[in-house]
Amino acid sequence: MRRYLFSINEEMNVYDFDVVIIGSGVGGLYSALHIDSGLQVAVVTKANLDESNSYLAQGGIAAVMSPEDNYINHIEDTLMAGAGLCDPEAVKTLVEEGPENIKTLIDMKVPFDVNPEGDLQITREGGHRMRRIVHCGGDATGKETTIVLGNIALKKENLHFFFETFFVDILTDDDGICGVVVKVGDDYRVLRTRNVIIATGGLGQIYEKTSNPLGAVGDGIAAAYRASAVLEDMEMVQFHPTMLASDGKDSRLFLISEAVRGEGGILRNSRGEAFMAGKHELADLAPRDIVTRCILSDMKKTGDTNVFLDVSSMTTEFFSKRFPTIYEECLSKGIRLTEDLIPVVPAQHYFMGGIKTDRDGRTNIKGLFSCGEAARTGIHGANRLASNSLLECLVFGRRAARYINKNIVTSYTDNKKIILKSDYFDNRLPSEFFVNAEKRVKSLMSEYVGAIRRSDEMQIALEGIDQLLEIADSAELILPYEFKIYNMMQVAKKVVEAALARRECIGAHYIVQ
Repeated sequence: MRRYLFSINEEMNVYDFDVVIIGSGVGGLYSALHIDSGLQVAVVTKANLDESNSYLAQGGIAAVMSPEDNYINHIEDTLMAGAGLCDPEAVKTLVEEGPENIKTLIDMKVPFDVNPEGDLQITREGGHRMRRIVHCGGDATGKETTIVLGNIALKKENLHFFFETFFVDILTDDDGICGVVVKVGDDYRVLRTRNVIIATGGLGQIYEKTSNPLGAVGDGIAAAYRASAVLEDMEMVQFHPTMLASDGKDSRLFLISEAVRGEGGILRNSRGEAFMAGKHELADLAPRDIVTRCILSDMKKTGDTNVFLDVSSMTTEFFSKRFPTIYEECLSKGIRLTEDLIPVVPAQHYFMGGIKTDRDGRTNIKGLFSCGEAARTGIHGANRLASNSLLECLVFGRRAARYINKNIVTSYTDNKKIILKSDYFDNRLPSEFFVNAEKRVKSLMSEYVGAIRRSDEMQIALEGIDQLLEIADSAELILPYEFKIYNMMQVAKKVVEAALARRECIGAHYIVQ
């Protein structure tokens, strides 16, 4: 395995920061806003503020915000969904610190939906026994939250944004983190720091069908792994049961929020049968891994390529106001709600594993932190409970920032130059290799490492990915696209290896013989 993606042996200028945050979703922005204003922070993002999993999040944020609910219920629901693999102390931290973070968002003017009396509208999603999901814009919680946090962050004088900047590698020395290498256009830059927060999101684009944006290939996870960070639960990939079925080659599928079933939507097959009845005590609101497998089983039985979501119990007026984003998307596809059924199919949606952290976001490398979907905090276990994801970004993003504030270590020196040196490669691969490698990885992962897995088939996937990596490991990588595909291959390999290593069938990791 190569230590660095870059191929450099030259003196370079360095730019000093107290903290470098990689990623501009809710986890990255929220942690940035909780770093002391006297500290200089670089926020690195390869896209813009509207291109993240956070921005696309529909359902809402789970938190105990009503007198009918309590911490014990939320903890138990999270542990139940996680199938026994959650870290109970991390879950307790998540749940108990959830409400105060929601109140912080309210103070920041995040526009949560309220009822006529001015109280928060609270809905229910799969795996929750109580209504505890707060939301914005009906089904645009991630978008509204990211916009508000982004607008505040852009006005903070101590936050310095590096847009359209590719995060390449992490630099370490005997004292831990000492900087990161990024690429802006054709130029490499070294951001020197002793504190790095990885908040780069998930890895959905290693699959053919996903709700994740194009850039979600696990770049931050791969860079952390090359720097010797511990990865854990890499086999735990969540498939959402209800993506809008598409006949095209969409790079990202549109998600039909679980909240639609929380408001009365019923899954039916082409025969009109409500097939989730009797499959689980929560029926259509069972945990996602269970609903996904039931859908796949029913599709196999009927020979259909999708099932349907029946929302006829709701009026058109209610649906269009409660789920305006979904309503408009369906309308654009010729689906008239609430008269027509919504064709849905399972696809990759979320990643429960990642960079192993403690409850302050710390990894095994001094100065390296992680939060959000890139981190394995221990709260999701084998299956994430709906709408715990944005809450995880808030709780652990803030905890990481507060730890850094109390234990700040800086690396400022008078020397503004550094010798950046990596292994030498004189082999350049044709662009066709990377295009074909991307297709191959997606095909192998989708066919053999999906929601239902077989050990012999996963071994085929591993061998195929290893063949690609063996070629890329001895080649010079220059372009961000080449970095992306290498990261994709490396992360996919870790997912398959972990899946092969875990013999028992549990949660999202479902093995058949």
